[in-house]
Amino acid sequence: MEKSQGGRVDLGSRNKSEVITIRINPKLKFGLELMARLHNRSVAQTVEMAIQRVLEDPFDGIQNLRDVRYERDLIEKLWSPHRGERLLRMVLTHPELLSYEEEVLWHKLTRAGVTEDYLEGTGLDDLHLRPNCNQREFEERIADFWDKLDETERSATSKSKGKSRKEPLAP
Repeated sequence: MEKSQGGRVDLGSRNKSEVITIRINPKLKFGLELMARLHNRSVAQTVEMAIQRVLEDPFDGIQNLRDVRYERDLIEKLWSPHRGERLLRMVLTHPELLSYEEEVLWHKLTRAGVTEDYLEGTGLDDLHLRPNCNQREFEERIADFWDKLDETERSATSKSKGKSRKEPLAP
């Protein structure tokens, strides 16, 4: 992988798929299998194609519980392969769409002082970048903090697993 400007690794050309598990009724599964055969695709490819179509042609005019309209380009506006950048985009443009885990992470970032030199405003609904703030540097600080949290969590998990294992008895 080539390094791009700012020390970031260019992830744009990498097509990494995510694995999801879904539960569907037998009739829908049969329909998916038939559709896959008709299009000479796998069932996974057929499901991915169907999801892409739904995301490209959302149900306009239907209200949702969060009172947010789905826009065709919403994914493009929010997506980044860099999770710090993606979280910041969500916080600044659509904080109402943050998951619980993302909100918890954001509060940890705020309490740790990671955000104070970069943002102005009070509360999630009123945040904006400070004038002349280095957004890329901010995104990288978010990602670094997140990586350290992950590392701490992995370390705590491995320690707790180590304690639960019984030591072999000496002969």
